[in-house]
Amino acid sequence: MSRLDYENELNAEQLAVVREGDGPCLVLAGAGSGKTRTIVYRVAWLIEHGIAPENILLLTFTNKAANEMMTRIGELLGAAGSRRPLGLWGGTFHSVANRLLRVYADRVGCTPSFTILDQDDSRSLYKASIKELGHDKAGRRFPSPAVVQDVVSYRRNAQMSFEAALMKLHPHFLGIMAELQAVADLYEKKKLAANAMDFDDLLVRLARLLEDDPLVRERLSSQFKYILVDEYQDTNALQNALIRRLAGPKHNLLVVGDDAQSIYSFRAADVRNILDFPKHYPEARVFKLETNYRSTPEILGLANDIIAKNVEQFPKELAAVRGGQEKPAIVPSPSASREAEFVANSIEKLLRTGTRPVDIAVLFRAASHSQALEFELTRRGIPYDYRGGLRFFDRAHVKDTLAFLRVRQNFADEAAWRRVLENHWTGIGEVAAGRLLMTFRQGGSLERIPLLDGESIVGNRGAVGWRDLHATLEEVVAAGDVPAALIRSVIKSPYADFLEAEFPNFRERLEDLEQMARFAEPYVKLDDFLAEVTLDEARATGGHVKGANQVVLSTVHQAKGLEWPIVFVIHLTASSFPNRRALEEQGGVEEERRLFYVAVTRAKDRLYLSHPASVGRGSIEFEERSMFLDEISPNCVSDPTGRKCGFSEFSGDDDYDDEAVEIGADGEPTSAMQGVKNRMQQVKKDWKKKSFLGDY
Repeated sequence: MSRLDYENELNAEQLAVVREGDGPCLVLAGAGSGKTRTIVYRVAWLIEHGIAPENILLLTFTNKAANEMMTRIGELLGAAGSRRPLGLWGGTFHSVANRLLRVYADRVGCTPSFTILDQDDSRSLYKASIKELGHDKAGRRFPSPAVVQDVVSYRRNAQMSFEAALMKLHPHFLGIMAELQAVADLYEKKKLAANAMDFDDLLVRLARLLEDDPLVRERLSSQFKYILVDEYQDTNALQNALIRRLAGPKHNLLVVGDDAQSIYSFRAADVRNILDFPKHYPEARVFKLETNYRSTPEILGLANDIIAKNVEQFPKELAAVRGGQEKPAIVPSPSASREAEFVANSIEKLLRTGTRPVDIAVLFRAASHSQALEFELTRRGIPYDYRGGLRFFDRAHVKDTLAFLRVRQNFADEAAWRRVLENHWTGIGEVAAGRLLMTFRQGGSLERIPLLDGESIVGNRGAVGWRDLHATLEEVVAAGDVPAALIRSVIKSPYADFLEAEFPNFRERLEDLEQMARFAEPYVKLDDFLAEVTLDEARATGGHVKGANQVVLSTVHQAKGLEWPIVFVIHLTASSFPNRRALEEQGGVEEERRLFYVAVTRAKDRLYLSHPASVGRGSIEFEERSMFLDEISPNCVSDPTGRKCGFSEFSGDDDYDDEAVEIGADGEPTSAMQGVKNRMQQVKKDWKKKSFLGDY
């Protein structure tokens, strides 16, 4: 077998890792620095220098990453068409744990033929446990199997107490902690009786085996003479404990990651694992991969400037291989709708000048921030691919809320009534919902429903559900016919309690609904709002072709690991990015800054950072721009205030030139943002006089 030409295939930073990666090593791999290439060549180097493949363990986070690495290693070593070198241990944490537990099953209380429960199987078992303990008939809304599963999984991966996990995820449920713990205990018993494990068990039981059985620990640490871990910044406490026990006393442990891209604490990932690696291994060598092959020097200059503000980090300076282009731009807009128009105008011009749709991405902090843009793109017939979720108006909670508005508009809308009645209220299923619907029809109007004796219709089982439904309909009736008020009436009703009890991501769902309320603010008539939304859905359904060459819309979390020539980061407001909850959590702001850094480093050629001055269509609530924009050094962007770019960049619309610049009191032009602020001051004065200012 001929030796690989490492000197010509790798840069100096990568080559140092490949040649000198013995002992405990921390490889800080900056964005776009060839991390995967370095790992692949390191494995090839070990095998070429006499290390048997079965003595190497490569741990990754996704099957895709594992398959890519194993394939590339096989190709490098010329494995006769094989997709992986014979004997090499490589895969996700869970797949490797599964292989090991099949060998040592008898030592963890199972047989080698144990079953692995997927997420749906696990939820079914939680549902059975809740039912067996009678919590589904307790006369109150009990957390759904999905919520209980989420709390237990977080607790196990973060290695924390049940109480601590509840306090972080669902503090409202602390009062029923004993009941939730009983469900979790019964769930564990059911798994053992069924000779089954869920995904978390694979890691929990292997870690426990390595801790409790010195013989197995010594055997495995002797077998895996070299351990390599990809995306180490994303490991949680459980995975980190597993790695340390497998590494054993030889400590030939090479972990690769970027503390500046640690953004998954909501999944129990702990940035301290990578930050404290040198403390756990005082003899560790630290390598840095700082040569970036993705972005222009201007984009990297901004990225370096952003992340330098973090205190808890390993300092790095990404350096570009590519030539320079234009600096990133900060783009202010008067409102969220105008921001959407700016982005849509920009995309249209880019497409006219030959840019492929797939080379354009629009990123945002939360799914709710895309709503105005989705509406605008659909209106213009610009197809887009929404990554990691559903289009805004396709989301279940959005459809639920629209159903409340539809029955307010049209009392005879049976489809809307069935969506309102079914599956949201404790003890009210399809049969009870049908009986309620028949009674409602006889009543003749929405206003008469709160007067009904619903408990006699749904029975004792549905009594709690009827009280919640009754309270919600009362809110809807009291809200009148104004769309925004109707949406907010649903948000403050017991329907919100349903979302918390049913979904682990209930906060994001409530944010979606508040965003929809803001979007609805310009509409005075309910008919107009629902017609517009329905037409939007019809246009989107007719023009959406999955897998086609489309503009990409994505949350920043979903975009990690990806790249595009042109990137817009939108909705960079003080209340949205950083996320409000991050301000209350230790280390939260630094993680949000890392998330902003990830967004910026997705761009290859051009980058636009956009922020609206108000968050609703026609809203008079002023929004400061994100603190992260204020932190940027002026020399890192083309125009720190946005006054040169304004709204005319790419717009092709003369109206935007008028919007971008206004005349100040001194007769001099002011920036677009200052113009908005001036108008906001006037709005406050007019409001006191009970005057009204329309959409600006």
